[in-house]
Amino acid sequence: MKKKLIAVAIATAFAAPAFADNSNVEVYGKINVNGESFNTNSTAVAVASKTQFTNNASRFGVKGKEDLGDGLNAIWQLEVQIDPTGNGTDGVKAGNKPFDGTRNSQIGLKGDFGTVFMGNWDTPYKVAHNKVELFDNAGSFSSGKLIGGNAGGKSYVTRQSNVLQYWTPSVNGLSGQVALSRVTSGSAKTTVTQYSVSGSYDADGIYAALAYENRPDQTVVGLKDSATRLVGAYTLGSALVGLTYERLSTGVVATNTTGSQNNWELTGKYKFGASTLGAFYAQNGDFNGVANTGAKMVSLRYGYNFSKRTELWAAYTNLKNDSATKAYKSVLTPGSLGATESGFGLGLSHTF
Repeated sequence: MKKKLIAVAIATAFAAPAFADNSNVEVYGKINVNGESFNTNSTAVAVASKTQFTNNASRFGVKGKEDLGDGLNAIWQLEVQIDPTGNGTDGVKAGNKPFDGTRNSQIGLKGDFGTVFMGNWDTPYKVAHNKVELFDNAGSFSSGKLIGGNAGGKSYVTRQSNVLQYWTPSVNGLSGQVALSRVTSGSAKTTVTQYSVSGSYDADGIYAALAYENRPDQTVVGLKDSATRLVGAYTLGSALVGLTYERLSTGVVATNTTGSQNNWELTGKYKFGASTLGAFYAQNGDFNGVANTGAKMVSLRYGYNFSKRTELWAAYTNLKNDSATKAYKSVLTPGSLGATESGFGLGLSHTF
């Protein structure tokens, strides 16, 4: 026994300097899984109902910083998506891989000038909406099924790779973010520069953000996809109410023109004791001037916090395509014009 204790003491003595050098490293993560059941009234699909377990952006990460002196710090973060269900995204199996994609990861510098980094990160346009997002931009019940997307098939609820971002310091609640990225895709493998910017105010219970994103369209040469978003929220005690409005423009191949669409969302949230109630109503407008090509969605959420890190939650959603479209879904393929989809779920999340 004495020999074992001496061996442990020696190993600890040698390891101590290494641990001291890495004392700024933080390990963190989140596991968020729910069971859910969905059905659609569409008669043009082979699968009209589905019951499954769903992963809601569960993640594992390590991050840290190093003091370089004079108020300058080196910062870094490595974060990967983990799928405890083994189902993969939208039920497409990930082959039982331990990690299912890169999430927010970066290396950069932070100082009095702000923060600058390179890596793979959520766009400022996406982040501007986070204040009023009830489902962490993930899963079947999130407003991201409508808000941030349009009938032209484009989504701005994105994390951009190959990106350089700059964040200003926060001054009296005011701050800004800028992201630039070089992206190569499309049949012609065209490389283009995309940018996303936002400015926000967050103080005294008031949140306001204006964001814009520009993407040269690689499908229709010479056209650009773009999105503008305005988000506002007011917090009073345990209650929050928020409103989002956005305008999305997308190149249309058939006409070599740009089609636009207006979306909006009303969000509410209220905390009482260990419980939180939340709800949103989202509506996507007509695309490219074609009548009845939008959609409507409502979701309700209840969460009970056993602790600061563990929450049991339940949700219900109803998504209805307008009569001239079948572009939108939560889980099930709409199949027919004007299809309605509804579902409910029960989940458990733990943050560490």
